[in-house]
Amino acid sequence: MSEVSTELIKKAVYKLCFEANTCLSKDVYSKILSAYKNTQDKVLKAILQNAKIAYEKKLPLCQDTGQVIVFLEIGQNVKLTGEFLENAVNSAVAECYKENYFRKSVVKDAVFDRFNTKNNTPAIIHTKIVEGDNVCIKVLIKGAGSENKSKTEMMLPTSSEEEIIAKCSELIMEAKENACPPMFIGIGIGATLDKAAILSKEVFVCDSFNEKEKDLALKIKENVNFKTNNNYVLDVKVKSIPTHIACLPIAITINCHSERTAKCKIVNNEIIFEENKPNFIDLEEEEPKKEILTSNINEIRQLKTGDEILLTGEIYVARDMAHKKLKELIDNNKELPFEIKDKIIFYAGPCPNRPNEIIGSIGPTTASRMDKYAEELYNLGLLATIGKGDRSNNVINSIKKNKGKYFSVVGGIAALLSNKVIKSDIIAFEELGTEAIYKLKIEKFPVKVLID
Repeated sequence: MSEVSTELIKKAVYKLCFEANTCLSKDVYSKILSAYKNTQDKVLKAILQNAKIAYEKKLPLCQDTGQVIVFLEIGQNVKLTGEFLENAVNSAVAECYKENYFRKSVVKDAVFDRFNTKNNTPAIIHTKIVEGDNVCIKVLIKGAGSENKSKTEMMLPTSSEEEIIAKCSELIMEAKENACPPMFIGIGIGATLDKAAILSKEVFVCDSFNEKEKDLALKIKENVNFKTNNNYVLDVKVKSIPTHIACLPIAITINCHSERTAKCKIVNNEIIFEENKPNFIDLEEEEPKKEILTSNINEIRQLKTGDEILLTGEIYVARDMAHKKLKELIDNNKELPFEIKDKIIFYAGPCPNRPNEIIGSIGPTTASRMDKYAEELYNLGLLATIGKGDRSNNVINSIKKNKGKYFSVVGGIAALLSNKVIKSDIIAFEELGTEAIYKLKIEKFPVKVLID
């Protein structure tokens, strides 16, 4: 019997949360780097540059510092002492997120009280009793953009391997740009639907797969990339376990290119962290694109789909709850916090800024979530929006009718984009935290016209 203090577990979880958020693992980095060397793709290049900046400046890789998922494997011979285990884990998460200015994104209740807990807790904790007298801790940071595109499917128990490959491929391809490709995919098969869903996340921190699981994973990856004709998926991991004779549950967790994990073991009351730092490489900056001032309305209106530019000037940041409040003000004929006409809204929720820092990591959120408000705002004269992913047909028609624009920006390069912000002020709804409305001054902010 060995004793392990939960204070030691708390210390370990704190560091794992920090490492996972700021340092892309060497396995993930190497897969992205390999794809870049084969394609010279500009998006992959930006992702690699972002990873290096985040590590060097200890900034979050992505502004969505996610929901913390902790997998605890506790040896049967371990006696835990000290604070209640779940309290220790949640305390570690809260302290890490507060002290390192990570974004807090967890609300108290999904339906009845969507009030931000302001410390990113509670974490999602999965505990397993295993043989031995050690403790293994694995952390996965899960962002919402890709999580919203995750899928489950109850297939027929007689389904063939080919049918499983086809169905998984279909569900993965539905994610599109909203999930920040290139993507990393976790697939859990078997047991019941709830267990399959947990398994589809656990595979990201799993250490071993049998040959059949590896073969199925490779076939799914190759099938998706063949059909999409690109490096849409960089890795697939599959784990299959026992299930009921009448069941074949499949859960697919979509993870963006920022697959954030970290692991450690506690052996003889010593924390042994897994070394996961990649060998970062230097990549030259792209040749300068055309720079346009946000105040140059006519020049922005003349842009065409596919144009890549650098924006300089003032923009506004607003996402889900801010849009809801703007809509309430409009419906009640009340004054808006800023004039909508000829302005640009960036759909984002930045991390808090550290002392002497203009803004924390900032990147685009999924634009389609704002579609319920966008049509009215474009009709009021909104010039453009910046986000990631596609838009509804109604919004597309509104953009075209009002001669507006929808700019896309690479998702998940939040550390890099924070360098493009030279001034930041909260101008409305400060109580919303990361969902407040910001007024930013940006310089050479890289965007691409997706809809004109």
